[in-house]
Amino acid sequence: MRRASIVGVGHYLPDASVTSEDVEVRVQQRTGFRIPQGLVGRVTGVERRQYRAPEEQCSDLAVQAARRALQRAGLAATDMDVLIFASCTQDLTEPATANIVQDKLAAVNAHAIDVKNACNSFLNAVDLADGLIRSGKAERVLVTVGETPSLAIDWDIDSAEKLRSGIAGLTLGDAGGAAILQATPESEGRGLLTSRFRTFGDKWRLATVLSGGSMHCFDPKHGSFSGKPRALREQAYKQIPVLVREVLQQVGWTSDDIDVVCCHQITTELIDAVAARCRIDPERCIMSIHDCGNTAAASIAIGMSRAHERGMLSAGKRVLLVGAAAGFSVGAIPIIW
Repeated sequence: MRRASIVGVGHYLPDASVTSEDVEVRVQQRTGFRIPQGLVGRVTGVERRQYRAPEEQCSDLAVQAARRALQRAGLAATDMDVLIFASCTQDLTEPATANIVQDKLAAVNAHAIDVKNACNSFLNAVDLADGLIRSGKAERVLVTVGETPSLAIDWDIDSAEKLRSGIAGLTLGDAGGAAILQATPESEGRGLLTSRFRTFGDKWRLATVLSGGSMHCFDPKHGSFSGKPRALREQAYKQIPVLVREVLQQVGWTSDDIDVVCCHQITTELIDAVAARCRIDPERCIMSIHDCGNTAAASIAIGMSRAHERGMLSAGKRVLLVGAAAGFSVGAIPIIW
C-alpha cells in the first residue's frame, strides 16, 4: 500500500504590484464613477495584488512556480510521470495549456493534461494525482497553476449597484503555483490521507465568466467576472464547515489537531468567519489575500509554499487543504507532512 506525499511546493508572483487605491482610481478614470477611497481594502481585506506583464502567459506563471517546487524537491522536470495544469485561466482554447507547460519545462517524460474546476482546479488536480499514485499509474506528478484572472476584471463600474456585483472582480490577482506529489509507503505514516468533495450545480449562476464557450463564444461583452457575493458567502458558510467536520471525523482529527490550513481566499472576513464555524484558529490559516488578492486556483498552492518558507511544514505536521469554487463546489484534503 502506498500514499502520495507532497515533496515540493512553489509559487510565483508577477512583478507589477497594484494597490486597492490604484484599482479605485482606474475605475474612476474609466467611467467617472468614484468608489469611496479605501472601500475595496476595507470591505475585502485586499491591500494589493499582482498583475501579469503583457508578455506573461498562464503557462509562464505555472513554469516559474514549478521550477521553484522542483528545486525544493531536488528533482528534475524529466523525473515527472504526469504533469497537470489546473487553473481557471489558460493560454489557449486548444491545445491544453499543460502541453505548453511541458514544453517550457522540458518535462519530456510526463503525460500532460489540464484539469479545470474554477477555483478548486488545483485541489481537484492534487486529488487526481493522489489517485494516480495510489493506483500505481504514476510515481511522481507535478501539479501546476497559472492564473491570470486580472484579464476578466470588469472595469466599467459606473454605479453602486454594479459595484456590489463587481467588487469581487476588483480583488483578483495573478499568480502561479505548483506542488510535486510522490509515491511513499503507507507505513511511513505521511502523505494525503483522504479527500472529500461536494458539488451543488444548481448554484452555478452565482459566479460566472460567460464567454469562451458555446453559450457566448468569444463575445467580449460577457468576458468579465460577475458574481453575487452575498449568496456565495452564504454557500461558503453553509457548506464548508459541514465538509470539514466530515473529513476530520473520517481521519480521526479534531480541529485542534490541525497545524496548518491552506485555503482558497476571497476576503479576510470570509476566512475568519468560516474558520470560526469550523472551530479552527484563524492564526493557523496561511494568508495571501491581503497582498496577493484572490488568485483563484493558485491560492492554496501559495499557502503551502509560504508555509514551507516559514518552516511550518516539518515532518509530522497536520495540514488541511480547503477549497471552495464557483459552480458551486467545496473540497478538503487532510495531509500528514
